[in-house]
Amino acid sequence: MKPIKYIHSLFITAICSSFIMASCEEELIGPEKANTPTNNFEQFWKTFDEHYGMFDVKNIDWKAIHDQFKPKINDQMTDEELYKVLSDMIVLLNDNHLNLYPTNGKLPVFPGGVLSYRNGQLQILKVQEDYDLEVAKKYTTDYKQVTENIGYGKLATNLAYINLKGTDGLNDVEKQMEKIMTSVNDVSGVIIDIRGFYGGYDPVSQYVAGCFASSKKLYMTTKKRNGPLHTDFTETAEWYIEPKTSMPYTKPVIVLTSRFTQSAGETFALALKQFDHVKAIGDTTAGSFSDNPNFEMYNGWMFSVSVGDYRAPGGVSYEGFGLPPDVYSKTTKEDLLAGKDVTLEKAMEMLTH
Repeated sequence: MKPIKYIHSLFITAICSSFIMASCEEELIGPEKANTPTNNFEQFWKTFDEHYGMFDVKNIDWKAIHDQFKPKINDQMTDEELYKVLSDMIVLLNDNHLNLYPTNGKLPVFPGGVLSYRNGQLQILKVQEDYDLEVAKKYTTDYKQVTENIGYGKLATNLAYINLKGTDGLNDVEKQMEKIMTSVNDVSGVIIDIRGFYGGYDPVSQYVAGCFASSKKLYMTTKKRNGPLHTDFTETAEWYIEPKTSMPYTKPVIVLTSRFTQSAGETFALALKQFDHVKAIGDTTAGSFSDNPNFEMYNGWMFSVSVGDYRAPGGVSYEGFGLPPDVYSKTTKEDLLAGKDVTLEKAMEMLTH
C-alpha cells in the first residue's frame, strides 16, 4: 500500500490470514529461528518470493536481487543498516504498495510516500502539493459531505462536482449515490475529483463508477498468488462495470487524477476509462493496483506485499506506471496558496466549450 493502510474485503482478509497462518505453521516445524539480521533478511526475501504477484509482468529476477544484497547482510549490522538494505531491495520492484514498518520507534515507514522517477532518478513524494479539497470546494455552492469519503456540490455554468477520497460501506454508498445522482441528473457535465483517493475497497469503487456507466463493459482482470512458484495463481476474475442507480449519468464526465490517486482510486479510474463520454485530466496515477497484505518479521517489523496481478482489458498492466490522463494538468503549490485550482478550472472550461 504504499504509505497508506488500505481497507480490504473480508475475502482478502481471509487470504491474508491464511498466508500468515501458513507462515506460522512453517515456523512451528523445527526449531524457532533466531531474531538475527540474516534470518530477517532471508524471511523477508522468501515472503516476497512466495507471495509477490508481479515478478513476471515486471520481468524481475528476484533470485538475482537476493544474491545482489545478501553480501551486505551480517549479524553484527545495526537496525539502520538492515533497514537500508531491505528498503533498497523493495525499491527495485517499483511498487507503491510496498512498505516497511519498523517497530522500534526510531526509523520511519518506508517508502511512506509515492514512488516517482524523474530523469532516471528516484523521488519519493511525501506530501501532496497539487491538490487541496478546501480550495476545490471554494468553486462550489451548497457543498455537502454525505459520507466520510464522498462529497458533492454545484459548480458554475450548470456543472456538478463530486469528490471521492476513499470508500465507505457499500450499503451507505448505494443510498447516498442514489441521492447524488438525482441531484446531478439535470446538469450538463460532472467533474469527479479523485486526486486525493488513496485507496479502499474495489467493489465500492466499482459501484460508484457504475453510476456513470452507459453499458456493461469489462474493465479489469485480477488473479492472486496462491503457491510458492512465481506462476502459482488463482483463476482469473473478470471485473465488469455496468449502470447503477435508477438514473446513471451518461452525459460528459471528467475525472481528475494525480500521482496520489492509488489502489481502489485507480481501479475506479480504469473502470470509467472504458467509456467515450468520460475523459481524465490531471497527472498519471500512482501505478499501485494490487491488494497488499502485511507480514511480520522475526524482529517485529511489518512489511506489505502486493499479492495480485491486476490488468486492463487486453492484458495491459499499469502496475509501476500508472494510468496516464487524456489531458495533462498539474496545479502547483503556489496556485493552491493563491486559492486557485488550475486543473479543476481546466476541466470546467473543457465541459463548457
